[in-house]
Amino acid sequence: MNAWQITLKDLRLLVRDRQTLFVLVALPMIFISILGLSTGQFLNMQDKNQRILIAIANEAPGDLAAQLVEHLRTKDGVDAEISTDRDEAIRRLDTGKCMAAIVIGPSFQKRVDALTVADVLYLDEGRLANGLSSLDMHVISRASFVNTGGIVRQLVFDAAVQAVAPFVTRKNKLAAQVIDRGRRRLAEQRSAEPGESQPVPQAAAPPETSGNVYQILVPSYTVMFAFFLVNIMARSFIGERDIGTLCRLKMSRVTPAGLLLGKTAPFFIISLVQSGLLFAFGRVLFGMSWGNTPAALILVVVCTSLAATALGLLVATVVRSDSQVAAYANFLVITMAALSGCFIPRDWQPEVLRQIGLITPHAWALIAYDELLVRAHANYAVVGRCCLMVLTFAAAFFTLGWWRFRKFG
Repeated sequence: MNAWQITLKDLRLLVRDRQTLFVLVALPMIFISILGLSTGQFLNMQDKNQRILIAIANEAPGDLAAQLVEHLRTKDGVDAEISTDRDEAIRRLDTGKCMAAIVIGPSFQKRVDALTVADVLYLDEGRLANGLSSLDMHVISRASFVNTGGIVRQLVFDAAVQAVAPFVTRKNKLAAQVIDRGRRRLAEQRSAEPGESQPVPQAAAPPETSGNVYQILVPSYTVMFAFFLVNIMARSFIGERDIGTLCRLKMSRVTPAGLLLGKTAPFFIISLVQSGLLFAFGRVLFGMSWGNTPAALILVVVCTSLAATALGLLVATVVRSDSQVAAYANFLVITMAALSGCFIPRDWQPEVLRQIGLITPHAWALIAYDELLVRAHANYAVVGRCCLMVLTFAAAFFTLGWWRFRKFG
């Protein structure tokens, strides 16, 4: 028996093992689909959770408050619903039907009447220094949307200032005359220079990738589940050791290098097939882009598969039983995935955690994928450096695994 025959034998065993195929291919697809559905981008569906959902309760008299409400309803990225009063808006918030409730209080018009031009021009010093509360306006958000609440608060304040500024300046005759004169001058300039308003030809825009959540989800879970080979390799090595097959292979004419190559090659091939299928499914089912240079993805996939296979070899030669595989290998795989950014995008992580994540090959692979799939213009020097780092991890894991394999059996 030679190395190639050992590889074919292990490949047949892996293909027949439906549980293994489920973990390597079906399970990551399920994770990706569920997370894509939660962001409203599953099968290109546009869900409301891609927009900021707000409930507006207008308790102020007059047309100005009504104009502000209409202005908020037409804001891009905002889905606003009108509530009859404060209590109804808060009820919608408590039942999860919106992310924030906006209440325009009954004193809104009175406080706007008290404003001067200086208050509108110097927001940090005048009567608007306290923000929305200065206008008897309030934004209430749920604890789970605390960051969204801050965004909504700023958005509503900006909209309120835009709505009240013309009203306030009209009260000052001099300011109104200056503004009217400026607006007429702008209108005259536009009509006198029609050629300037013609669109200027621009270069073709790069493919739009950043808006598709699968540009992040597919690479993250491809990397994470590539390293699930650690569990499968460890169980394969332990199983052959326990039934005596590995010992007989060591006593055969196969060289130690050929035996090691024959035992690790099937898992490397499976990892390549797994990654290829996940990216193909991402393209067909989720409409993800492969970036400007799809061929560069192959380099990252190969390097990542090498690192995963080498780590699997190392772990397989360290653990002694199935219980140790379940305890130690799973802990290692999940911890490395969490540190590197497979669970949460690296851009969302604090700087300290991003630096700690660089002790894993996962993080370097994710940085390379980010350059190729998310950035408008990939920095190939960064991609090359990341691939070199992943290969360095692979070499270190393989060297230690080779050393341990001599004593394994």
